[in-house]
Amino acid sequence: MTILTEPSLEFAREHISKFYDSDFFPKPPEFAAIWHQWEDVKKELMSKNVAKLWVTPPRAMTIAKPKASFRVVHQLEPVDALVYAALACQIAPAVEAARTPAAQHVACSYRFQIADGSYFSGGSGWTNFTAKTEELASNNSHVLVTDITDFYNQIYLHRLNNAIETADVSLKPVGDDIETFLSTLNNKSSQGVPVGPAASIVMAEAVLIDVDIFLRDQGVCHTRYVDDIRIFSDSPRTLYQVLECLTLYLYENHRLTLASDKTHLMESKEFVQNHLHSTYAEEKIELLETLEVFNPYTNEMEEIEVLVQDEQELQKAQLTAAIDKVINYEHLDLGVARSVIRTARRHKNSSIAKHLLENFTFFAPAINDVALYLHEVTDVALAADLLPVIEHLTDSSALDSQLVRFWMEWYLAQHAGYMNVPKLQQYVFNGPNIENQALAAITTKNVAWVRNHKGSVYNLGGWARRAVLNASRVLPSDERTHWLKLFIGNSPVILDRWVAKWVLETA
Repeated sequence: MTILTEPSLEFAREHISKFYDSDFFPKPPEFAAIWHQWEDVKKELMSKNVAKLWVTPPRAMTIAKPKASFRVVHQLEPVDALVYAALACQIAPAVEAARTPAAQHVACSYRFQIADGSYFSGGSGWTNFTAKTEELASNNSHVLVTDITDFYNQIYLHRLNNAIETADVSLKPVGDDIETFLSTLNNKSSQGVPVGPAASIVMAEAVLIDVDIFLRDQGVCHTRYVDDIRIFSDSPRTLYQVLECLTLYLYENHRLTLASDKTHLMESKEFVQNHLHSTYAEEKIELLETLEVFNPYTNEMEEIEVLVQDEQELQKAQLTAAIDKVINYEHLDLGVARSVIRTARRHKNSSIAKHLLENFTFFAPAINDVALYLHEVTDVALAADLLPVIEHLTDSSALDSQLVRFWMEWYLAQHAGYMNVPKLQQYVFNGPNIENQALAAITTKNVAWVRNHKGSVYNLGGWARRAVLNASRVLPSDERTHWLKLFIGNSPVILDRWVAKWVLETA
């Protein structure tokens, strides 16, 4: 039995505050309520064993992949997200110590270094992965590339528990509670970690520690980035034998399988030429480096033919050129697209907003970054400029995906320039997501909507119920105070009471 530590909870708070609870969903307002009464929340979470905490299955939606098909992504209930982040913090140092040493560049992905609210403050490790690939390719004639099918959703929770205990035997109680916690999230299924929280990266890397050791013991060199594995040898026969052995090992010990369509044995020179140094790969690297090293004190920019003196105009020209390159790719490159969009968001540069909306279907797999960027840069003037494109989108199939619509509603609901337009107002208020209707009710001060939902609030699910509580801040003060006090006295759900108390004290 495990009790969460105060340092791990403080880390979880800093992590979620600085970054996210899920990489695929908007951060819910419940966290503001939790931070508002943080000492009470900590006291509650540290008052009982983790196994005794109430756990609720996360919401799950699908997001499009760049090359067709969908993947399922998750958002945990806010308190569950806090607990999960804290549990991952408690095991991360031991997991990191048990991995192949970072200097060997075998397990390249996300080396754990807990600092400033981040599990991996040293970066993602992608450059180490590509550098090690080139090194091994230059020393070996052949390479076997492969990855694991639907890795996160197929992780066997008991093997995760075993991996945590193997990393540090004193963590056995924590491993037991993590297995129980994740199984409860999964409705008692013994497979799968949620896709979205950064804490799941810690779990995934723990599971693969023994796989790296197994490959080392086969007498071959390899490097790995999460479940993307590259194995090198001068003997194609040896690599084929290793593939067979790895396939059996993953099945017997982890119930994992390799993706046959992503498994290839080829000459190292061919791999380097066609995958690492293809025209597309080189252009991608150049584009990412341009975004990374942009210097506001110089106007020397080879990628842009026209010399622009003004710094903001230079940024605008650079970002526009970058997004045009992304649009011209055959398929959306998520990494590059996110880098461009996040750079524009960081600089609060609205120059690519219309490009994203006019090519919305293409950018749909990056909908979270698109919506966060648009929300950050939208003012009254930009909303008016984008309005015709957005009205067209609401009539199209581009927003048919559940998660895409959720994000678009979330964006529209928080800007009065959109909510004053009857068509868009109806789009949000007649939509399937009460959470976004509640945001729109706050934006438009729609007292009628809140009153219409007050009476049935106990019949709503947790997300919707708390959204109505938050929207009650638009009610007249005496009506709001009376209702929230009554709710606090009657609700059996502690997070609901925390949200109601937060609204009562901050509205």
